[in-house]
Amino acid sequence: MQVTMSTYFTHPQLGHEVESIAGVYAYTEEKLLQIHGRDVLYFVGYSVTNKSCCGVGGCMFATVAGFVQTYAVKQDEDNIMSEVEPITDVALQKHIERLIKTQGIMQVNFSY
Repeated sequence: MQVTMSTYFTHPQLGHEVESIAGVYAYTEEKLLQIHGRDVLYFVGYSVTNKSCCGVGGCMFATVAGFVQTYAVKQDEDNIMSEVEPITDVALQKHIERLIKTQGIMQVNFSY
């Protein structure tokens, strides 16, 4: 069993589009997934590549913050932070990724 320390994770602003040189992305949903009696906090978003010289495309993605230790432990007018335990176990990551991908999500990233 791997022992990991908790960390603070800043929640992305839902619905706020971020532009890049190749397109745009935004987070649209905050979700919880129950794994072994614990809540996994993750965020779903979309990415659109529409300014690239190589063509256009897009996908749905998810960012997994980790196991919730304390939800919204810090908050100001612009940001919410939760205390989470990052998920570093590769087998557990693959299990969570499979579950999230059943929702049509193409890419799952884990925050450390």
